[in-house]
Amino acid sequence: MASLLLTGIRVLDLSSGITGPYCAKMLADYGADVIKLERPQSEISSISVDPIEEKALFLHLNREKKSITLNLENHAGRELFLKLVDQSDIIIENYPPGAMDTLGLGYEFLHKRRPNLVLLSVTPFGQSGPYKNYNFTELTIFAMGGAMHREGLPGKEPLRYGGDIGMYFAGTVASAILMASVYKSLLSNNGEWIDLSIFEALAGHPHQIGLRAPYIYSGATDDRTMPRSPTGRQDEPYAVGTFRCKDGFVSFLPLGTRMWPGLARMIGKPELITDERFMTGADRRMHFDFLEGILQEWFNDHTRTEVFKAGQAEGLPCAPIQTHAEAFLDPQFLARNYFVSIEHPEEGLLSYTGLPFQVSDIEVSPPKPSPTHGQHNKEIYMDDLNMTHEQFAQLCEDGVI
Repeated sequence: MASLLLTGIRVLDLSSGITGPYCAKMLADYGADVIKLERPQSEISSISVDPIEEKALFLHLNREKKSITLNLENHAGRELFLKLVDQSDIIIENYPPGAMDTLGLGYEFLHKRRPNLVLLSVTPFGQSGPYKNYNFTELTIFAMGGAMHREGLPGKEPLRYGGDIGMYFAGTVASAILMASVYKSLLSNNGEWIDLSIFEALAGHPHQIGLRAPYIYSGATDDRTMPRSPTGRQDEPYAVGTFRCKDGFVSFLPLGTRMWPGLARMIGKPELITDERFMTGADRRMHFDFLEGILQEWFNDHTRTEVFKAGQAEGLPCAPIQTHAEAFLDPQFLARNYFVSIEHPEEGLLSYTGLPFQVSDIEVSPPKPSPTHGQHNKEIYMDDLNMTHEQFAQLCEDGVI
């Protein structure tokens, strides 16, 4: 489903990978008309087979979009592209720096043709600087940006975050700046070129800013520490982390002195609050093993749901660790109709995450699956660009679309 907040905004998505497509997906989720440009079938190797994980990623990143095929290296293809530009508000691309100029489709040229156009160029390191032509992976940008050196155990190899957090976060940042730029374009009728660096986006992630603070303010080296140690930013490191309970595992994070009384009440031992052995944070750290032993005994007799409710009743941040199947049936998700089921013409019925917000007085459209390759060629070329059947057939035969 898509919220129709951006109805009337057309986006041309020329990007691949994660950051650009994810940014375009977010705009589609807000109701923008997003057209994904793909290579014509004749340009795709007949022996290439998409691994299942790549297919799943495509289905996730391109929901709510339309798909057309177009060869931008062909003169006729570029002419068609410019006709699409005339009807569009945003272009998202992630070609190497200078590649759009080489195609004759650089920002200066496009801006003269469509003054209010907003062009987003996503690259690993930006359009300038000594690394501008370098390639990347999630690992390289995480390592180079200063974040990786302090992740992992002391004396072991540094680690990075799991998944592709940097690329998804950069896509989120891109969608935000695009909306600001489109708003400015609507007011001034003058678009702009957004040069987005994934490297810089990850370096500016709120978590990285927080971890960088000790160095910025005191010059501290911020070396790696053992988890849940008093020197690892935990004044009271007991009861922090993952614990086994009666029917699985729970995540628990009652940090700080103010949460100690609630923890004691939660496990049914309020007398510990006034016990001289546990009066201060230092006292409780000294009796770390004893306190965790008491807590674990309580966990052993309670289910994840019981722990969750008891902890929340005392204002303690804790939660059951659920499987994917359990998360789909979580009563909070069900109450807000978060997950949606979408029938894909080739892959069947699939479950997707929905919209993490609800906006009053804004309609929501029925959910649409990711498109099949070139699914919307006739709609865009014949309906929007007024192409005849004969012209359409000829362009298909020539490998332009």
